[in-house]
Amino acid sequence: MSTEAFQAGVAALKSGNKALAREHLMKVVEQDETNEQAWLYLAGALEDPAEMRISLENALHINPQSKRAQQGLEWLRKQHPAIFVEPTPALPAATAPAYTGATVALADLPLADNPLPDQPITPTPFPATQPLGQASLPATQPLGNGPLPATQPLAPPAVGEVPDVLPCPRCGAPTRYVEQRCRKCGMNLTIKTERQTQSKIPILIPGLLSLLPALLWIFLAGNIFVRAFEEYSDFQAQVRVIAPMNKIVSEEEKKIQDEKIAELEEVLFDFITPPLNIAVSLLLIGIFGIIMAIALMRRKKYGFWGTLIYNGIFLFIFIALIVTLKRLELLDEESSQQTLLDILPWAMENPILATYLIFLLAWAYININLLFIAVGLYTLIVLMLGFAWRTISQKAVRFVPQFEELAEADGHFNRGVVYQKRGMWYLSMLEWERAVKLNPRDSTYRHALGLIYEQLKRPADALQQFEQALTEDPNNLRISQDRDRLVQTLQA
Repeated sequence: MSTEAFQAGVAALKSGNKALAREHLMKVVEQDETNEQAWLYLAGALEDPAEMRISLENALHINPQSKRAQQGLEWLRKQHPAIFVEPTPALPAATAPAYTGATVALADLPLADNPLPDQPITPTPFPATQPLGQASLPATQPLGNGPLPATQPLAPPAVGEVPDVLPCPRCGAPTRYVEQRCRKCGMNLTIKTERQTQSKIPILIPGLLSLLPALLWIFLAGNIFVRAFEEYSDFQAQVRVIAPMNKIVSEEEKKIQDEKIAELEEVLFDFITPPLNIAVSLLLIGIFGIIMAIALMRRKKYGFWGTLIYNGIFLFIFIALIVTLKRLELLDEESSQQTLLDILPWAMENPILATYLIFLLAWAYININLLFIAVGLYTLIVLMLGFAWRTISQKAVRFVPQFEELAEADGHFNRGVVYQKRGMWYLSMLEWERAVKLNPRDSTYRHALGLIYEQLKRPADALQQFEQALTEDPNNLRISQDRDRLVQTLQA
């Protein structure tokens, strides 16, 4: 949730909705007090210089090497020297994140398209930071529009700024903040924010109500199948009476028996075929309604729209039935039902009209009040679905990577593994380059960096990393195989 709130806060700050940005960023630092980037962006969203100092000092204690926090504090010293007269008690230094273990078989990791990385490491508890007040949000500084090198690490933006140019997480191509898809590799650059309403009650109620008529249609279909089976059993009994199995008859009697059986088969076929067709339709309708209702309760958008269309169609059908029955004067006079029976043979020539008339006959012979109950039920479901949309909908905002520096190489390596699993090759490369910079003698880091260089079409850099990895670990068979494979590819 903290990652989604961070992205929503950055997006709100970019769009100028500073109150919403501050609300999201405050949620982030309340849930994760070690989130350096959240403190930095929050500092740029505050008006009170003293509170900006608190936020920046919190970020600096999380990462003593943070240039953005240092630059922000230096700017505050020049603009507001009075707030630095009284010394502020220093916060304890943050403990380095725990090492979660390196992954060696990186080439076997699946590559996905999900643009939202999880937190690769679990931070240790951080001492309570100083509280921030409810100051309003000032305007942010102007943003630059310069080009971004596709293969170089992105320079950290100024405090409180959301850069207009960001690298594509997969290929590293420069992309504008407003773009939703990379024009070079086609990767989706957005993530989904938190749903407007977290409670599931607005979707559970219409979902359960939608299940009731769907189950009823299946029940009716089952009854029709049972009746059809009973009719077929009666047919078999009549056949055994007409033509006993152990009785020897003449050719003439055999011919008469076959004619009677053929007549019975024709009657049976004409009698049970239309109900069976209706039963199959009702069964499919019921199954579709159940699938859509379950998908709705699982907060799937296709479930919402499927349930809305499903119930909307039935609402229209039942309203049309009421109007038709009213015009035929069948709502009050049961004797007028014969009108439908008189026109049914003519309607059988049109399957759609015949099905509609069968519905009319059914509701005319059944208590007509059930028709109004059905209309009321479907109306209630449709209206409740209108209120349930806030529980389903999610806003897409631009994914903004967090470029905080970690003190340990293991943290950067593990974060790079998370990025690599999600197909974010460029961000993975940046993390592994930092890991190699902090610990250049680790063969695992260099092997991983070589693999990601190869993925990004930089074979010369990949070969160099493989060679240096073998220098540190000459007996590593996996690195040797990858180096030999790359050499053969270059020579081909």
